[in-house]
Amino acid sequence: MIYEKQRRYIIPFDDVPSDRAEMPEISVDDRRGNFTEVETGFPEEVAVAEARRCLSCRRCLGCALCWAECKPGAIDFSIPDRQVSLEFDEIIITGGQDNAFEPIDSQLGFGKFSDVITDLQFERMLSPTGPTDGLVVSPRDGEIPEKIAIVQGNPEGGESHLVSSMVLGVNEAIVAVNKVKKVEVILISPLCEEFRDRFLSQAEAVSGLQIVDGIPESVERAHAEGPLTLTYTENGNTGKDEFDLVVVLTKAKLAPETAALAKRFKQ
Repeated sequence: MIYEKQRRYIIPFDDVPSDRAEMPEISVDDRRGNFTEVETGFPEEVAVAEARRCLSCRRCLGCALCWAECKPGAIDFSIPDRQVSLEFDEIIITGGQDNAFEPIDSQLGFGKFSDVITDLQFERMLSPTGPTDGLVVSPRDGEIPEKIAIVQGNPEGGESHLVSSMVLGVNEAIVAVNKVKKVEVILISPLCEEFRDRFLSQAEAVSGLQIVDGIPESVERAHAEGPLTLTYTENGNTGKDEFDLVVVLTKAKLAPETAALAKRFKQ
């Protein structure tokens, strides 16, 4: 049987389901207080059924079956091909990542202590739509921290990384001190020249935030129920302090093809 759709005659393909499977998600209650992935993924039989929905076109043959099956009408064969040249001041490439960030020194306790989190996890926590509804709490016990350390996870990451990560750390600290009364935030990182020139004076003016030009060395917990002990170096001297929450500033790790694309744009 052949039917007409906007003057195109299409042979129906009965094996294509009309509706896609709905991705299962954990409940709202189970999302609170953690960073668990919301979408749980398809069971095997559903994943196989979804894969069978593929038309296996390989290359376009002009059959218009995709156009006929697309209910939102997103496919328009009447649009001619054209080449467009655009000018921009900046180009941001979001081509994917091998991993979310470069490896973090295991001595900093990430993955070992639940109250050592990354800057991205802290950003989610600070968000009103995050796992804690914007409340600043320790993932270990749910208590509001009185003292937070934001530390550099990649001290050798280069000036560009140091500047961007420090600016992020300062911004997160500002949000934290505005949310939690009397919280003390200490940001520990090597201070590069650009950050000193452009941002240091503003950062030092933030109430409740202390900037330390140093390198974090290790994070330990002396007692099971006690705070975290952070060891760091500052001007060649070793310092120690206790914190209820440690946030590690990370460095993004781009996929090789993304780096290659960025290099092409620079040419």
